[in-house]
Amino acid sequence: MASEFNMKKVTTPLLPYMLEKELRFPRLFLLRCKLTLGRFKKTIDRRFPGELTDLAALPAWIHISLKQKIGREKAFEIKRVVLLTGGTAVQNVQFDTVHKERNFQNFSESEIENNRGGLVGWNKMEIVERSAQRFEIKVTRCIFHEFAASAGIPEMTPIVCQIDNAMFNSCLPDEMTFDRGGTG
Repeated sequence: MASEFNMKKVTTPLLPYMLEKELRFPRLFLLRCKLTLGRFKKTIDRRFPGELTDLAALPAWIHISLKQKIGREKAFEIKRVVLLTGGTAVQNVQFDTVHKERNFQNFSESEIENNRGGLVGWNKMEIVERSAQRFEIKVTRCIFHEFAASAGIPEMTPIVCQIDNAMFNSCLPDEMTFDRGGTG
């Protein structure tokens, strides 16, 4: 089901709206990004799966181009809002909370299942602990970070992490605490 959900249906209308106050012709800017995407894709390291490149190249190229136009801080905030909104929608669909009861057991089972495929299936993780009261995983390889760093935009990595924060902290807010093990 999650693979059928198209995140672009959420992010595509939001991005021009977010750009309206920053660019005179936001749709023209986005069209230019799409038309020049092929050149950018040729610079992407071939070690990344084609499906990941297809998914991440346009958002990365828009971010790089947007940084040049309006600066790093505003570009980051625009991409943060757009990707956090779209990514949270995707995760909610993946966890299928409409058809599965929201409880700790289903949450941990869905997290394991989602890490075996889908958008995060390229990452590597290990289960540190799984009990009725605690579920701990350790991501040992984050391909999104590798991709962003390779593209010269490592500042995009925290946005992907914030998607997890938003989803996991809202799943069972009165019963479960999500913690990344760092500050905040």
